[in-house]
Amino acid sequence: MHRAGTANGVKSVRGCGDSCVGTGMVPVGARGGHRVCKPGSASVQTQRRTCPLAHGRGSRPDGGAPCRGRLLVGAPQAPALPSQGANRTGGLFACPLTPELSDCWRVPIDEGVDLQRESKENQWLGVSVKSQGAGGKIVTCAHLYESRHRVRQPLETRDVIGRCFVLSQDLRVRDELDGGEWKFCEGRPQGHDRFGFCQQGLAAAFSPDHHYILFGAPGTYNWKGNLRVELLNQSSLDLLRYDDGPYEAGGEKDQDPSLIPVPANSYFGLLFVTNIDSSDPDQLVYKTPEPSEKVPGAAGDVAQNSYLGFSVDSGAGLTRRRELSFVTGAPRANHTGAVVILRRDSANRLVPEAVLPGQQLTSAFGYAVAVLDLNSDGWMDLVVGAPHFFERKEEIGGAAYVYINPAGRWESATPLRLNGTRGSMFGIALSTAGDLNQDGFEDLAVGAPFDGAGKVYIYHGSNLGIVAKPAQVLDGEGVGVTAFGYSLSGGLDVDGNLYPDLLVGSLSDTVVLYRARPVIHVSRNVSLLPPNIDLEQSNCQHQEGVCVDVRACFSYTASPASYSPRLVLEYVFDADTDRRRLGQAPRVSFLGRRPSDPEHQFSNTVELPRQHARACVKATFQLQDSIRDKLRPIAVTLAYGIQGAGATRQSRGTTLPPLLPVLSPQQPSSHRTEVHFLKQGCGDDKICQSNLQLHFQFCARLGDADFVPLPRGTDGTAIFAMSDQKDVALEIHVTNLPSDPAEPQRDGDDAHEAMLTATFPPELPYSALRPYDGRVSLDKPVVCLANQNGSQVECELGNPMKRGAQVRFFLILSTLGITIQTTDLAVELALSTISEQPGLEPVVARARVVIELPLSVTGVAVPPRLFFGGVVRGESAVRRESQVGSAVRFEVTVSNRGQSLKTLGSAFLTLLWPHEISNGKWLLYPLHLELAASPGQRAACSPAANPLRLALEPPGEADGAEEPTPGSWWVPAPAERRKNVTLDCAQGTARCLAFRCPLYSFERAAVLTARGRLWNSTFLEEYLAVTSVELIVRASVSVTSSIKNLVLKDASTQIPVSIYLDPGAAVAGGVPWWVILLAVLAGILVLALLVFILWKCGFFKRSSRKSRYAANYYRARLGLQPSAVEKQALEGER
Repeated sequence: MHRAGTANGVKSVRGCGDSCVGTGMVPVGARGGHRVCKPGSASVQTQRRTCPLAHGRGSRPDGGAPCRGRLLVGAPQAPALPSQGANRTGGLFACPLTPELSDCWRVPIDEGVDLQRESKENQWLGVSVKSQGAGGKIVTCAHLYESRHRVRQPLETRDVIGRCFVLSQDLRVRDELDGGEWKFCEGRPQGHDRFGFCQQGLAAAFSPDHHYILFGAPGTYNWKGNLRVELLNQSSLDLLRYDDGPYEAGGEKDQDPSLIPVPANSYFGLLFVTNIDSSDPDQLVYKTPEPSEKVPGAAGDVAQNSYLGFSVDSGAGLTRRRELSFVTGAPRANHTGAVVILRRDSANRLVPEAVLPGQQLTSAFGYAVAVLDLNSDGWMDLVVGAPHFFERKEEIGGAAYVYINPAGRWESATPLRLNGTRGSMFGIALSTAGDLNQDGFEDLAVGAPFDGAGKVYIYHGSNLGIVAKPAQVLDGEGVGVTAFGYSLSGGLDVDGNLYPDLLVGSLSDTVVLYRARPVIHVSRNVSLLPPNIDLEQSNCQHQEGVCVDVRACFSYTASPASYSPRLVLEYVFDADTDRRRLGQAPRVSFLGRRPSDPEHQFSNTVELPRQHARACVKATFQLQDSIRDKLRPIAVTLAYGIQGAGATRQSRGTTLPPLLPVLSPQQPSSHRTEVHFLKQGCGDDKICQSNLQLHFQFCARLGDADFVPLPRGTDGTAIFAMSDQKDVALEIHVTNLPSDPAEPQRDGDDAHEAMLTATFPPELPYSALRPYDGRVSLDKPVVCLANQNGSQVECELGNPMKRGAQVRFFLILSTLGITIQTTDLAVELALSTISEQPGLEPVVARARVVIELPLSVTGVAVPPRLFFGGVVRGESAVRRESQVGSAVRFEVTVSNRGQSLKTLGSAFLTLLWPHEISNGKWLLYPLHLELAASPGQRAACSPAANPLRLALEPPGEADGAEEPTPGSWWVPAPAERRKNVTLDCAQGTARCLAFRCPLYSFERAAVLTARGRLWNSTFLEEYLAVTSVELIVRASVSVTSSIKNLVLKDASTQIPVSIYLDPGAAVAGGVPWWVILLAVLAGILVLALLVFILWKCGFFKRSSRKSRYAANYYRARLGLQPSAVEKQALEGER
């Protein structure tokens, strides 16, 4: 198993650059403030030599050699030495702390080879390098070292057991002291299920008390893993303990894989603890309990495939104060990763006390671990790297989990996650950085080698834990190194300036040393004399004019207290900075300034001989004649810095040049103060009680000087409709009148420095100022000054604004920032004056924004009048379009005078089609609908027309209808007919079918053509007795949008159609023919009967002409009278 993170090998052994880092790692000096070394960089460590003299400086042990540190760099891909019989073996390099670029050298270890017993090809010597610091030892390992047996024989074996070297301070292997070459897996049963793939040294570390050395061997026991902890001989002799170790989780003597509480392929870290100069396998062993053995209080086992032992560290105060615990990472435990904290119990076993699980699959939680005290509470905190952590949405690539120790109760610990950028592998390397800013809290360094060219993030500790925002980011691009930050080593002071330094490795042949610079805290005090400017009194010493003296005093402190060098500060007084920021000329000029200084600046230096020593400087500026701006105070800014702090130096010699200190980044390096003008005109009591009142309203700008108030809603809020108007105006009217005319002395005095401050939203910035056409009772016009982005403007209303004064003006505001998401506009207006006027609170001018869609809908019916007549046909008898009734065509036009609708939402045209009356009979039958939004673009409406699927006529014949045929219907008399009937869905007299037509993006107009026919039978049955029928078709436009302030105007229309009875059809077919025939025959029969009766009655018998006109003479004659019977007979003959 290879551990990623190797260097590319040493192409050439080169030296190092010049000076290095600064304040909590602020780069300074040559080459960006860093020392670049070129021997390789998979694992890096710093090491200092022991100096016997009291001060630790200038001594020359070892034959007069100066006491200074060295950089130890592992290069696992370095070329092999000629005696090693390989191409690449890796190596360990040492670089003295000098400015030279070619003084790095390869440490002479692991020379020679026995090809019959071993192979050093690609053994990765230098994959891990650790140092105990001053006076301590160094360990470096080659975890892919290969042991061979029976070379070139059929039963040849090759076992990747790995090995390590423990070196003394002089970088030599002393077998009698250090045990020489460490290969604890050699001589044990081989094979992958035992010790054949031991891979010793993938991780290595020293305990902080220098008693123990830890080796990781993740390939033992079928990749269950092995972590060996051995006691160093010096501590053993001092403590008179000879039986302390070695310790193995599987038993150093038993070598029983069943004692390891994880399955195969888990890479559990088997823990060995032993004396460094002893390899006796019979020594007492601390081991983990067997799987069946329950240990009270022990944490759960780590799951299969955990890779436990991939990273190791240790510290006292993790679970109990002053008790040493071991921390090891398991980046594949439960597929999320885990970190295990272990301790020794009374039975010499290694007991897991806490297991911290990972939070995301395959995040490699536990790839790196670091133990440090971030909050200085005496309990060691824990930082865990998870370089494969990934969140797509948040663009996170890599994480470091910070666990603040809850007094040893890790089950209640909640981590803080620090995130890296996507693909950066943030958290692949962790290291304590020591106390960089000397605030009493340890700091943390986190590597992210694939964040650009690579970065190292520096985080400060605090009493609350860690400060989540990085205090500094070291970038590999600035030093020309890629994969920068793949390995880290920090917390040691290698240059003797009492500040810890940081060594950064990479996946190349380059490492960078960052030297921390001392941090200086400067105290400064600035005073101005006189405190107020009286323009009426000249006070300059040697000339006429008004002058102001500026005095500044400096002192500094640093940590530690013993650091007290002589400092030279450069300082600059800068006057009237606010006016110059606005592009206006300054009102002052300094006297006695340098020729290179502009008139508004004064620069010089001041010397501070030691800590707490106070030094003061003085400068004088004079006001220019006839200044106009007497309202705003004169701002004086003091800026300072350490002289030479930004200089780049290249030096040659045997030692690195000392680093200049830097100013504390937590303290601003500038100071601002103001001097005001003397206020006048406040009356006899010198107290001005003003009465400023503000009135305002939003206006539309019609021209350059024409303004019309915006309309207001029902709640009084102004309404601004979005259109092509680029500006809107805010009319301002400010008065300074007495609140009570009966008592004018109460208030209304002069308002000195009367100001109006207007704060505008981002979508409505300030544009310009326009005066009001009316009379203004001020001595000078209003002056408004805006900030750079127009979000705020200050208007000078008068200095002073006198009693009884009124001012009215317009603030022109740009509307280019208003978008369709803008719903309201709010401008904060605040009056201010230095006169006495309590209760001057800011007010807010509000306007509601509406978006008026410039859509209009019109419609027309062709023809506008229709007629019905003919015969009644049932619905099932209708087969063709022409059998329905009279044809009509509706044309609805939607006009768009603005932008395309696609930017606002989805628009639809709705056509309410009266298709039936209340009893369900057909009224107006829909035949075909088509929407034309642009040339060549057609859109269908839903639902589909022609529900009965009638046969449609060709376009040229569609307007015709069958001629009415005579029927049997009785035509009522005109007196019996009603006047008119209206059929409208809105009135409930008809039922409508809603056709919904999508209005896709169109520029100017869309036309809907809807064709239909009257249902003739319904009108014959229901409306034969009416004079006229008016049919109403309605059309409207709707918009579906997330915009809440969308307003549609003229978005609907109605199309009337007048319908009448066909006159020709009424005459021709009003009475059936057989009715007429029967009536004629009946009339003839009645007439014949009447004539017969009259004939029988003698109505038609006539007398002779003679008897009618002759005179009759009567005489009496005697004779017999006929009897009654004879009379009847005679009458019958007649």
